[in-house]
Amino acid sequence: MEVEKILIPSGVLRKVFFRSFFLQSLWNFKGMQNAGFLYVMRPVLDFLYPEAHERKNAYLRHLDFFNTHPYYASYIIGAVCAAEERYASTDSEDDLRRIVETKKILGGPIAAFGESQIWGTLRPFAAVIGVFFIILFSKNITLMWSGPIAAFLFYSSVHIYLRWYGLEDGYKLEDRVFDGIFTGPLRKSFVYMRITAIVLVVFLLVRGFLGAGTSVMLKTVYPVVFIIIALFIRKLPATVLFYAVLIAGGLFARYCY
Repeated sequence: MEVEKILIPSGVLRKVFFRSFFLQSLWNFKGMQNAGFLYVMRPVLDFLYPEAHERKNAYLRHLDFFNTHPYYASYIIGAVCAAEERYASTDSEDDLRRIVETKKILGGPIAAFGESQIWGTLRPFAAVIGVFFIILFSKNITLMWSGPIAAFLFYSSVHIYLRWYGLEDGYKLEDRVFDGIFTGPLRKSFVYMRITAIVLVVFLLVRGFLGAGTSVMLKTVYPVVFIIIALFIRKLPATVLFYAVLIAGGLFARYCY
């Protein structure tokens, strides 16, 4: 006998997408992102399980330990939505186990992958964009604000797109969600970000070294500072590096040109 599948409406998935921004708002030491994950999933669970006892059981199984990268979590959320959708249709023990296993199996690897892509690539690249515009418009205080604005807009647009695309891709691929992560449209983009960042840093280095009106000492110090940063960049936390580059670029543009 063929089981009639319950399909999650697009409106419910949109609610999940907006709630995904609050994944870490209920972070705790015991379950980490577990309460936030339940909050994100609640529209789907409420739709799939109209009966009170079924809905309660669905809530409880998502209060287990969960922790991953907050942006790439959308892939897991999408995959779990699809798994819950299947279980609501079949009521199979195998499908129930798949829901729990999906979160446990995907959480760790996606967390590591997200760390390298977001904190190790996107955020430093956004900082370089900000510094680039600050130095480019260093003689106009008003236009210098385009640096932080450009960095904020670029960073936000990428991570918002990643949240939506990840939810959509995870829902479609489910068990094959890794295929979406490693072959998705953003995969090559992060490689290009690294290359572009190197080009921009070299440009800033050359501009600072050859800039008109710059003292000999400053011309000497400028490349030395960049070399020191290059040597110790891997030892610095991504957050410290992000703000240090932005502040240093602003101070350099303000007082050295």
